[in-house]
Amino acid sequence: MAAPSNIFWDHAGHLHTNALYWEGFSRLLWESLRLFFYTEPPQYDGVEYREEGVPRCRVKMTIPQHPFRSQWQPIEIDVVGYCLVDTIETAALKAIHIFCNQHPMEVAGHPISLFPAIDSSDPEWNFRIAHYGHMLGDLAEETLRGTIRFMNV
Repeated sequence: MAAPSNIFWDHAGHLHTNALYWEGFSRLLWESLRLFFYTEPPQYDGVEYREEGVPRCRVKMTIPQHPFRSQWQPIEIDVVGYCLVDTIETAALKAIHIFCNQHPMEVAGHPISLFPAIDSSDPEWNFRIAHYGHMLGDLAEETLRGTIRFMNV
């Protein structure tokens, strides 16, 4: 079960959340991190402001230190956008890319390993796909559902 969707605004006007209240990259990131035994979801700190008359926002997202793999350092993402919800999603997607790039062997065989799906001639991506095939045996339905959820988001 996902952690409660803590969301609040502080006195400085910053939004603090774990962004688990909608089906999107933020929830998929957390569900994927749980597979790797993370105990705390990523935290998002967002603030809205105006820059030269244009509404903007900045989101800082942090994946915490892994609870028992000390070599897996925290991941911090800083994204600037126009809408808090979209910018949170962008930060989560960037975190998925970074996490997959930092841990290619660990993510092989999980739906998260398909990100980034940018170039079918990339040997790293082909490695991930080749090792994804073993899940189609006993876990075919679960694999298909997970893949479709990622594609829908």
